[in-house]
Amino acid sequence: MDTKNTGRFFLIVLLVLMIPGTVASFAASRNQTFERGENPSLPFLTLYTTGLATGPQLALWQAIERGRILEKCNIRVKLWNNLDELEQALVTGDGDLWLGHTDVFVEAARRGAPVQLFLTTGWRKFYLVSSDPENIHFDDFIGKSLAVSPPGSPAVPILQSLGNGQFTNISFFFEPPKTILHQLIQGEVSAALLPEPLVTKVLSANPGLMMGENVADLYAQYTGKRRGMPIAGIAVNSSTAEKYPEIITWIAQETIRYGKPLSKNPQSGVASLPDEFQQLMPKKLIEISLQREQLDVFYSHAVKREIKEYMKNLSLASKNEHKHFPVNLFWQHGLKKGSKK
Repeated sequence: MDTKNTGRFFLIVLLVLMIPGTVASFAASRNQTFERGENPSLPFLTLYTTGLATGPQLALWQAIERGRILEKCNIRVKLWNNLDELEQALVTGDGDLWLGHTDVFVEAARRGAPVQLFLTTGWRKFYLVSSDPENIHFDDFIGKSLAVSPPGSPAVPILQSLGNGQFTNISFFFEPPKTILHQLIQGEVSAALLPEPLVTKVLSANPGLMMGENVADLYAQYTGKRRGMPIAGIAVNSSTAEKYPEIITWIAQETIRYGKPLSKNPQSGVASLPDEFQQLMPKKLIEISLQREQLDVFYSHAVKREIKEYMKNLSLASKNEHKHFPVNLFWQHGLKKGSKK
């Protein structure tokens, strides 16, 4: 093996080992727990999150590390490794705060989980990457197949709901992150629909790949929702919100406060991300990936209309457009239990 190919081989191995689900990263992060704050007179709140998230949790960590959240509570962090683990925590009410996709939170609440949408923080993350400059638009894949990662990505039903249904004629197939990364680097697959920060990992590993269309741009084009897609954010356990209303309000206010400057300069918040995330997502790659994300932090109840429209579009693709929204789905300071606001 020549020097060039040898270097490329080791780069592939390194990047694959950084993807969740591989032996190295999974063994290191499985059931990993760490804490911030050590005041014995304050309660511990448990935050479920993932070390692969970039923009959606940046403001929260700024508020924890540089703000005043720890004046009111200690934070215990548990890392989820896949959506099954997150969904299990939601349905059983394990945890006080959860970072994840909006649609996962809503579906859990529909199943009776004690989940309320708290803050909406992720608006732009899904991109088409391709090695062919003639295939950088989703229209180019109508009548063809297109790889998608991770499995269960909401980008697919969103695309299928747009326009006159032309994107339903794309044959989407799902692959785990480590598989699609290897295939794209090796040239076994020429294009894929991926989220950040996986986009950044792939582009940095294979300079022959280029970034194509963004799903949020198409969503804005077809729906008129210029703010973007309310893809991800933070949910709160309704029992925790009822038990510690002042603390939960304090966390929301601090996160909103630190989120405002990050919308203009997201890279300034990378240093606040936990060092415990480094193995899954090094901070240097996060800085690059943030250039392609949209960091706007809102109370979820303040963007209720956008969330309901987003969920309606997701449901259209599965023919379940009339699903209800649970009472008290949206957390709001001072909202009484049973209110339908």
